[in-house]
Amino acid sequence: MDNVRFINDLDKLLRQKEIDYGSFDTTSWLLSGILEKLLSAHNGVQVKVPIRIFGIFMIVTKLWRVMNQKNYHKDSHDDIAGYNELLRKMLKNEEKHNKR
Repeated sequence: MDNVRFINDLDKLLRQKEIDYGSFDTTSWLLSGILEKLLSAHNGVQVKVPIRIFGIFMIVTKLWRVMNQKNYHKDSHDDIAGYNELLRKMLKNEEKHNKR
C-alpha cells in the first residue's frame, strides 16, 4: 500500500471513529481527570496524570492484543496507527499552544 493511500485510509478511519465515539482529545481529557481523582483518593495525595496517558494506554492495549492474536487482524494494526496519529496530533497541538 502506498503512503498516500495509507494516509487517506487512516484519515477516513479517524473521521469515522470521531463520529462514532467522539473527540479523542475530549476523551483523553476526561479519562486523565478521572484517573487523577481515583489515584489521588487512593494515595491520599494529589496525583497529576498527563493527558497523553490515554493515547499511550490505548496503543499498549492494542499492542497487547496483537501479541495474543493467533492470526493477523488488520483492524488491530489500523487501531494502533490511528491512536498513534491522534496522539501525535494532540501533542503537536499541545506544543503549539504552550509556545504562545
